[in-house]
Amino acid sequence: MYSESRQDEFVLHMMNGKIGEYLEIGASFPIEANNTYLLEKNGWSGLSIEIDPIYEELWKKERTNILVIADALIYDYEEKNHIDYLQLDIEPPSQTFKVLQKLFELNTTYSIITFETDAYIDSSFVKPSRDLFLSKGYMLAVPDVKCSNGGEFEDWYINPNYIDVELLKTWK
Repeated sequence: MYSESRQDEFVLHMMNGKIGEYLEIGASFPIEANNTYLLEKNGWSGLSIEIDPIYEELWKKERTNILVIADALIYDYEEKNHIDYLQLDIEPPSQTFKVLQKLFELNTTYSIITFETDAYIDSSFVKPSRDLFLSKGYMLAVPDVKCSNGGEFEDWYINPNYIDVELLKTWK
């Protein structure tokens, strides 16, 4: 496990052995507390976006998948039919919500999305984000995930068109 709250393990579990593609928004460190490193080690491909250039050299040394240094709010996302895993983890919560809205304007679908709400800092985007996910057909699989300080910081969603909902029963 490399991610802070087992997001990587959740994705692998829910994908049930399928190797996929990810879009990681808010990449930070390439290995430590990273949600896609374990996926990459398991054959996944993907694109990571990070605004802070201090991570770029570390990524070049540690990772094979692409890191783009860019502002997620103005990045020109490529529309795809489907991406298996989307991570949204930037600060502050208002920005994370804006990126979610921007991505949902595309016709891309996602199997699994981990969405950082940072509710322990500002809970005002929890309900609007949940309403938006619901309107797009996503199911709130794991609400109010807690971070190391005990605060609720993330919601995890699945798309029942791509993910077997029964797998949630075996997630621990």
